[in-house]
Amino acid sequence: MPLELASDVKYMKGVGPHLAAKLDKLGVFTVRDLLFNFPRAHEDRREVKLLSGVKEGEKATFKVRVLEQSRFYHGGRYHPRVRVADASGKALLYCFNRSYLENLLKPGELFTLTGAYVLRRGVPVFSQFDLETDGAQQEPGIVPFYRLTAGLSQKVLRKLVRAALDLLFPLPVSPDNGRGPAHPAGSPAPGRSLGEDIPRFIREGYKIASKGELVREVHFPEDMASLRRAKEALSYQEFFKYQVVVALAREKSVKVVKERTVLPGRLKEAFLKNLGFSLTGAQRRVLEEIETDLRQPRPMNRLIQGDVGCGKTVVALLAALDAIECGGQVSFMAPTEILARQHYETVLKYFGPLGLRAEFVSGAVRGQERKALVGSLMDGAVQLLVGTHAVFSEDIGFKNLALAIIDEQQKFGVLQRGSLRTKGAHPDCIVMSATPIPRTLSMTLYGDLDVSVVDEMPAGRAGVETHVVRQAEINRVYEKVHEEIGKGRQAYFIYPIIEESLTSDIKNAVESYERLSASVFPGLAVGLLHGRMDDGEKDDVMHRFKERRLHILVSTSVVEVGVDVPNATVMVIEQAERFGLSSIHQLRGRIGRGAHRSYCFLVPDRSTGREAFDRLTILKETSDGFKIAELDLKLRGPGELLGTRQSGVPSFIIEDFDVNTRLIYRAQKDARALVSGTIGTEAERTEYLSEFMESDAYKAALLFFGG
Repeated sequence: MPLELASDVKYMKGVGPHLAAKLDKLGVFTVRDLLFNFPRAHEDRREVKLLSGVKEGEKATFKVRVLEQSRFYHGGRYHPRVRVADASGKALLYCFNRSYLENLLKPGELFTLTGAYVLRRGVPVFSQFDLETDGAQQEPGIVPFYRLTAGLSQKVLRKLVRAALDLLFPLPVSPDNGRGPAHPAGSPAPGRSLGEDIPRFIREGYKIASKGELVREVHFPEDMASLRRAKEALSYQEFFKYQVVVALAREKSVKVVKERTVLPGRLKEAFLKNLGFSLTGAQRRVLEEIETDLRQPRPMNRLIQGDVGCGKTVVALLAALDAIECGGQVSFMAPTEILARQHYETVLKYFGPLGLRAEFVSGAVRGQERKALVGSLMDGAVQLLVGTHAVFSEDIGFKNLALAIIDEQQKFGVLQRGSLRTKGAHPDCIVMSATPIPRTLSMTLYGDLDVSVVDEMPAGRAGVETHVVRQAEINRVYEKVHEEIGKGRQAYFIYPIIEESLTSDIKNAVESYERLSASVFPGLAVGLLHGRMDDGEKDDVMHRFKERRLHILVSTSVVEVGVDVPNATVMVIEQAERFGLSSIHQLRGRIGRGAHRSYCFLVPDRSTGREAFDRLTILKETSDGFKIAELDLKLRGPGELLGTRQSGVPSFIIEDFDVNTRLIYRAQKDARALVSGTIGTEAERTEYLSEFMESDAYKAALLFFGG
């Protein structure tokens, strides 16, 4: 049976059940998965440097030989320590959690090392590095480096990728290309075509190679310039297919004509009178933008961005009052029950005195209670419904849904917003995000929306001091926590994962909860919160913390969304180097919400290199979420920034922020022109769109946008 893209990778020559199991851990199940498992980096072995010729902190490639091997103790276990040398000097490798290197780095072994060192007592020390141990057989030229799992080497993975490329996308016969086996060129057979995500006339206009050729070039480039061109071309195609979906949604929306009723806004006036504080200039500006939308003859689709605590919810509720005064109903959705209930409490506080009725719905609302709620919605007795994804349920309907408000928009999608149209006569839509997203990504994620930014914080908040603290100084942090709790305040301790794994020494919430409650803070009430607890347990823990029955909350990043405890003034984030900058910024937004000065302590692991340590100091220097998000995009890529790399968000391949911006603008412009009919012939557009909507690319885009 011939090998195809959909073939199970275990059927490739040289791949048995044992190797297939290791590939499974990388998410590589088919030959297609293998080809789209792009290198995380490339090493140009034409530029090998000497240890003495590189400055501290400068990443470079070296050829070194193992002198001796020993061990060091850290985190409850032993790790390899390897002394190496080249013609110019010696260095040490600290191999954290890489015990398998003991069998590879034997004395006398020659290998290629890539990384940056720090000087300790005058000796170069590497703690984060890549290596190749192929000796004299090392591959020349530009070599790809992939993400690996235990027991899988770069050499084996490269060999598999090259074999798949040579079989499915062979280089054309050329007497002088010398880059691979001579195979006749031609169109791939069915089952061997990657498909093209852009119309033929656009591809030919930009002189973009076939997708198979581009994929080959990204894995095994001829030179760095051709690698850059291939990555840009693939990135453009990735952006284009998502922009087509957004453009289709936008085109459908702008064709709707909506009748508007303008009333004096008495409910809004009463709300502002009872609010107890004045709106910020940014809130007033965004409210004016919304009111302008509500005078237009088309449905409003607006994104409100802003840091945690900037007052987005108040703006959305003011818009809700306009909709209610005009006789409409409002739905207010949040991704978690904790956050939805928090919004419900806020709505009751402000809408109750106005004589308005609000109700709550989630998956837990069932039976007669749910039946009665549905009846009240359908007869118009309920003006505002607050809920989770349950609002999308088939049985939930409205008499006259006029406005949909969605909080933490990145947890939903453009298609889910579109499905709201079935619950009303083209309702207006406001989506909110407390995750500051650079304009580059906003164009991709929210290309069908108009964007407003609340970039001013309310007065009266004392703010947050951020400190990067080494593990050796952790007792000073504990003292500060004791001091704040002695003043009647509360504290968070945040950890990267929930439970210990066999291959990682990442501190975890469960183990640390036990240690902190028993040894560090005996006599204080310590609670535990993480994502694997059921909703009832989470609600109970949060209720006790909000009522000050818990002094300390130990948690994973689940507190990033939906926890509002103004009395909490300290946050300690352990192994902070494992979080993205934007995630840390979101986490520290949970403190500094009251009138008391707050403190965020970032505590990296002992093994953290200078580069990662310096990255954390950015958070000490700025509290501007948008600046932080842009830096995060440059450092970690879009998937990591959104926290969704493993959940369907595409990897956009290219890492350069400015290049991404240019490619997204071009893709958005081209996609809108295609959908509106201003480029290409009608036959070309019809052919592309009909094929695209049947393609895997379109299905992937639907998943990305919440379909």
